[in-house]
Amino acid sequence: MHSIVGMVATDRVTLEGDSGAGYGQLKPHFVLVPFFAQGHVIPMIDLARLLAARGILVTVVSTPSNSSRFKPLVDRANAAGLLIRIADLCFPCAEVGLPDGCENIDLLPSRDLVSNFFAALPKLKEPLVRYLREQRPEPSCLVTDSCMPWTRDVAAELRLPRFVFHGPSCFYMLCSRNVAAGSPEQVPADALQPFLVPGLPELKVEVIRAQALRLFDVPGREKLRDQVIEAEATADGIVFNTFGEMEAPFLDLYQKTLGKPIWPIGPFCFASQETQDAVLRGNKNSVDARRISDWLDSNDPASVIYVSFGTITTNSYSHMFEIGLGLEASHRPFIWVIKPVDMSPEVDHWLAGGFEERTRSQGLILTGWVPQMMILSHPAVGAFLTHCGWNSSLEAVAAGVPVITWPHFWDQFLNEKLVVEVLRIGVALKSQMKTPFVSRESEGLIGRANVERAVESVMGDGEEAEQIRKRARAMGVEARKAMKPGGTSYESLSLMIQHVLEFGNN
Repeated sequence: MHSIVGMVATDRVTLEGDSGAGYGQLKPHFVLVPFFAQGHVIPMIDLARLLAARGILVTVVSTPSNSSRFKPLVDRANAAGLLIRIADLCFPCAEVGLPDGCENIDLLPSRDLVSNFFAALPKLKEPLVRYLREQRPEPSCLVTDSCMPWTRDVAAELRLPRFVFHGPSCFYMLCSRNVAAGSPEQVPADALQPFLVPGLPELKVEVIRAQALRLFDVPGREKLRDQVIEAEATADGIVFNTFGEMEAPFLDLYQKTLGKPIWPIGPFCFASQETQDAVLRGNKNSVDARRISDWLDSNDPASVIYVSFGTITTNSYSHMFEIGLGLEASHRPFIWVIKPVDMSPEVDHWLAGGFEERTRSQGLILTGWVPQMMILSHPAVGAFLTHCGWNSSLEAVAAGVPVITWPHFWDQFLNEKLVVEVLRIGVALKSQMKTPFVSRESEGLIGRANVERAVESVMGDGEEAEQIRKRARAMGVEARKAMKPGGTSYESLSLMIQHVLEFGNN
């Protein structure tokens, strides 16, 4: 079963931008299939807006629980004249043993149900094929998250070109691929022994294997890992949420390795510059955005440290204590976002037991979902303490804000290498950490002194801190230029659209 939200009747269009202006032919119809996790859905909705702004008809494949989070943003886009549909498919929770409504990774009540969640995804194939066969105009291509390899069969059955969207950085994809392909002489068997990533000319990046794994490259996920690799190898092109000025060498190497087109068309977060869109982006906010904005307005430019660790990462209550005490000791204003899952009885008791009162004039503690891009774009924000997920990292880059990195798992460790060692627009909260995973059970990995030192390293008066800030601001300028007409990402998106038009004419 499926329902359609935001149906559009128009079939013909003159495309905006250099690639399509003057074609005046049947409207290209891009179908986007996100993986159902917030860090994957958000950039796909941004991509839908970027495509629709070029006159493309876009359908976003979703489920009721997921679309309820982003429908207000899509409604605003359609009201502004963009053409975006939402196709809600019924998620087979009961069929795979999931509680009703568990349609997103962050809605699972237990990690033990992750396998059930992944078992449910391929069951969307037949409903999706039936839905796409009914659409007019017919779909022109699929853009599917790399974590949805079953969409390869959908594209084959409908004879559509298929592009894989990689949520992580190209740097991560290249390095993890090179590590997996490295010889025993290049990559030690010991998962914690440092070595240099092979295949990076003129660049020395030291890692440990436990922090440089490919997606799903863990025991029990071998089949899914191989399906993801095969889906990429058979795709017609690859889409990255990045831009050439930041990752050009790695994009070139990755394209040569794969032997297929790669389109860096980010940062996607520039899909809309409207404040209300930034407020709605991702999910319904748990806190009044005006309250946040007013608080930021009361602070000096570049004086606030923003702290958030994404939707999935979790921290032990002892680590939460250390973060808070380090922020307090920095004597700088802060916004600290605490997820409900991290608001344990111990943390709640500690906050109420004196910390909130002591820091009332210094900090703003928020619980739940907040408009991150709106916060990062505010002139008062001077640094971002982050888990180094790619969306958060790229949003910091787009805003020209330096980062303090504390990676927790998967691509976050290599993202840290990129922003701290290659781009040099931030500092590690604690260097040379060798743990492959940071969870609520982890203890003693960071302390308040690490937080205080890192904040001073990017916000202090020293020459190196000033250079970090200068490089971050310059990278933000390049990011904005890349998305404007004539910019590298703008032109890359034009080439991707052109590729689809030419496929349809053959």
